[in-house]
Amino acid sequence: MKYHSAEGANINTEYKRESRSKGSGQHRGYRENSISLDGANDAGVDTLPMAAIPGTASAAAPAKGLPPIERFTAALEALAGAVHRARSLQDVVEIVVAQASRLRATQILAWSDEATGLPGLTAALAARGLACVAGDIPQPNGPARAEALATLAQIPLGVTGADAGFSETGTIVLATGPGRPRMASLLVPTHIAILRVDRLVDSVSTLLVTRRDLVDAGSNFVCITGPSRTADIEHTLSRGVHGPGDVHVILLDA
Repeated sequence: MKYHSAEGANINTEYKRESRSKGSGQHRGYRENSISLDGANDAGVDTLPMAAIPGTASAAAPAKGLPPIERFTAALEALAGAVHRARSLQDVVEIVVAQASRLRATQILAWSDEATGLPGLTAALAARGLACVAGDIPQPNGPARAEALATLAQIPLGVTGADAGFSETGTIVLATGPGRPRMASLLVPTHIAILRVDRLVDSVSTLLVTRRDLVDAGSNFVCITGPSRTADIEHTLSRGVHGPGDVHVILLDA
C-alpha cells in the first residue's frame, strides 16, 4: 500500500495477511510489516514534499509576534496570494487598473461603492476605461438568466470590499447581499479585495466575539484564504478550479 505522509513523501507499506483458526474465532486482517520512505510515486517519479510546492497550505506559518499587517501579509503570500498597500482612493484605483491591464479587462464585476466603503471608486475606474458591472441576475431560471450568467462569466476581474481579515492565516471575510454580489469573489479568475487595516483581527474566534453581527449581515458569510486550490491523492495541485486562481488583497490604511 502506498500513501502520502503529512510531509509529502510517499510511504510504501507492506502488509501480511493473518488468519486465525476457527477454534479461536475466525479472523482475517492485515499486519504492518515494514514502512519505507522513498520519495517517489507509483511510477517511480520523484515527488515534492507539500511544503516545497508553492501555494500549498502546508507552508510554514508566519512567526508569532509580528505586527498584524506583517503577519497577514506573510500568511497570504505563503499561499500564493498577493498583498498591496494603499493610503488613498487613488492608490486603490492604480492597483486595480494595473491588474485590469494585465488581464486586458474593460469590465469589472464589482461591489457598490457603499459596500466597498470607497465613495467615488466606480467613477474613478470609469474615468480610466473600466466599467463596473453590478452582477444582477434575472430570476427565476430561464433563458434570460442563463444569458446573463454567460455574459458575466467572461469578466476576468472582480473587486470587493472585505468585512474583516485574520492576521493568523491571511484570510478575508466577506458578507454578501444587496450591492455585494458573491460572484465578484467566486466567478472571476482574479479577485481583488479591499480590506481596511483596522478590520484586521487575530482569528475567527476573535471575530465572532467582537463582530457577531457579521454572521447575519448578509445572505452569505464566507472566509477566503488565498487562491482556490485543489489537489488529488498524488499531490497534483491545481489553482482556480473552484474559485479565483489569483487573489489580491489591498490593505487600505483607515
